[in-house]
Amino acid sequence: MHTSVRKYKVDPEEVDELVRRVDETFAPRVEAMPGFVAYELLDCGNGIVLSITTCHDRGAAERSVELAAEFVSNELQGIEVERVEATIGEVGVSRALAEMLEPTRA
Repeated sequence: MHTSVRKYKVDPEEVDELVRRVDETFAPRVEAMPGFVAYELLDCGNGIVLSITTCHDRGAAERSVELAAEFVSNELQGIEVERVEATIGEVGVSRALAEMLEPTRA
């Protein structure tokens, strides 16, 4: 498995709207992508947001980076988003509880 980690900086006042748009629009797209395993978006405070996508193979992880760039460019109008960093790595250790598979929003 391979994981893509992307770090973004946004206006702290816009984080809730960014999370809403990601949940409604981006997450379903990446979830439908061949090779998808898991996706999480972390609000780290102070306008720092991390996006983590795990896939069965590196090619799918790379595609998730492309999808994310398209989403930021095309569907986050009105929210200034700066991608600070993006990296892909092979998963060395992985553990998860069943709760990890439950959506965080109702």
